[in-house]
Amino acid sequence: MVGVGAVKPGRRAGRESPPVSADLAIRLVDEAGRILSAEGASALTLRRLASASGTSTMAVYTLFGDKQGLLAAMYREGFHRLGAALRKAARRGGDPLTALAELGVTYRRTALANPHLYDLMFGRPVPAFVPDPDTQGVADAAYRPLVEAVQRCLDAGQLTGGTAEGIALHLWAVSHGMVGLELAGHLPGEATGRDRAYADALALSSAPFLPR
Repeated sequence: MVGVGAVKPGRRAGRESPPVSADLAIRLVDEAGRILSAEGASALTLRRLASASGTSTMAVYTLFGDKQGLLAAMYREGFHRLGAALRKAARRGGDPLTALAELGVTYRRTALANPHLYDLMFGRPVPAFVPDPDTQGVADAAYRPLVEAVQRCLDAGQLTGGTAEGIALHLWAVSHGMVGLELAGHLPGEATGRDRAYADALALSSAPFLPR
C-alpha cells in the first residue's frame, strides 16, 4: 500500500482530474524508481513515466502535479516502506538485544527489496530535489524504531556507554554502509556469504557498547 501522504494529487488548470487508484500510484512510483536508477534523472519525465507504465499523462499529472511532486512521492514511499517494516519487526518483542539485531536484518531486507528507491532516499541522484519538511518528517519517523530499540537495550542493561540517539546513529551507519556496498556490487560472493558478512558487521557494530 502506498504510504500515508505518499501521493498528493495535483490538477491541471481547467481540466477535471480523472479518478486514479492507489494501485496505479504504487506502480508509477516503482516504475519511476526503475527509470531513475537505470537511466538517470534526465530520463525521468512524467510523459516517459506514463508511456512506460501504460497509463495516461493526465493520470500521472493528477497524482503528482509535476516532477518534484513525483520525486517527493518516491521519497516518501521508500521511507514509508522502511518505517513500516522496522515497526513491524520491533513489535515482535522478545529479548531487547536480539530484537535490535532483527531491526538490522530488516533494514537490509527492505533495502534489497527496494533498490530503485534507495538511492533517492539516501543519495542525490536529482540534485535539485530537496524534501520539504512534511516529506522529511516521513524519513525521520522511519528512523525512530531503531532509536527506541536501542533505548530498550539501555534500559535492560544490555548496552551501555552512550545515548540511544548516539548508539543508534553508529549502528545505522554500519548497516547503511554495508547495504550501500552490497547494492553497488562491492560485496562479491554467494548470497550466503553476503548474509554472513552483514551479520558479522552487525555484531561488531554493537561490540563497543556491550557491558564489560
